[in-house]
Amino acid sequence: MQNKKFQEVFWYLVFGVLTTVVNLIVFGVLDKLIDAQWMVKIFKWDFDLVDLVINIIAWVAAVVFAFFTNRTIVFHSKGNVFREFWSFIAARLFTFFAFELGLFSLSIMVMENAMHMPKEDVFLSIFGIDLTNKFLVKLFVAVFVVIFNYVFSKLFIFKKPKEEPKKEDPSEEKTEEA
Repeated sequence: MQNKKFQEVFWYLVFGVLTTVVNLIVFGVLDKLIDAQWMVKIFKWDFDLVDLVINIIAWVAAVVFAFFTNRTIVFHSKGNVFREFWSFIAARLFTFFAFELGLFSLSIMVMENAMHMPKEDVFLSIFGIDLTNKFLVKLFVAVFVVIFNYVFSKLFIFKKPKEEPKKEDPSEEKTEEA
């Protein structure tokens, strides 16, 4: 029993990391491909709508990947796929709004205003790829997302049905010999 729990947590962490990687790669690629500055100038947005759109697209890609890997590999679910899918989406929407948007936006504001670290500044360059402060915030938020998503998946979405206690077969009862 303990081995099964360890395997489940292990595989959840593996696919949680891979889901985060999917999210970060989609976010990073779109962030590099889409130049937000010209859009802000043309549409005169007061906020960076592009970050929101990029976050949403990255989230959708990660959620689709996560659902199928969690259902089949991590939790080995045989439950109703439609119920599980919609429960999964609802839980992921909660963590999306609370963390991917809420905590992300709050962290960006704190980083830029309180710490005077512009989100576009490069904090690390790996193999010629510049990772910005915005990307650092994305990694920070991912920790919370993985933890809360596991709790929701384990307790509410892919929960195993409770096993009924084994009833003794009356034909197997020993009779007293006189």
